Amino acid sequence: MANNEDRFYDDIINLLRQGREKALTAVNSAMVETYWRIGKRIVEEEQSGNERAKYGEYLLTNLARHLTDTLGKGFSYGNLRNFRQFYLVFPSEEICYTVCSKLSWSHLRLIMRLDSAEARNYYIEESHLQNWTVRVLERNIKTGYYERLLSAPQNTEKRDNTAYIKDPERFATQCVANWKVRGFYGGGGEYKT
Repeated sequence: MANNEDRFYDDIINLLRQGREKALTAVNSAMVETYWRIGKRIVEEEQSGNERAKYGEYLLTNLARHLTDTLGKGFSYGNLRNFRQFYLVFPSEEICYTVCSKLSWSHLRLIMRLDSAEARNYYIEESHLQNWTVRVLERNIKTGYYERLLSAPQNTEKRDNTAYIKDPERFATQCVANWKVRGFYGGGGEYKT
């Protein structure tokens, strides 16, 4: 009886977790799209004004004050500049419905500061595919992960790896021989790399 009850509780907990995850994803997508649209609107307004640099600063300062008075925190001059930059870096509305909508605003803020479009695209894809946290993404950007990949020599030699699978003993031996981390071995004895 308790086993059925535990399964029932686990099912309900899983349903709630899935629902929360869906809600978070929907909210994030709406945020990304809204910030892009705000950035677009700011740029459109700036371009209709004279002396763009002065007008842009004036526009953002006053908009930040008005939004903060009306809606509360979250609309500082710096955040509005980020929305504007988001639109300028990704001017196609398509960005709101692609992988970018699956990344958090914190991810996108880091990525949009990169100069290279190729690097931005790489970090967008990898952040999504590898499920990178913001901290991991930031570390990878700061350490030049993308640039290191580009500068790493490419191994163009094709190897037939199916031979290992056909011979499981050889595959296991090769795996042990290639281990680089002593702690992973766990045997306490010596081995050769």
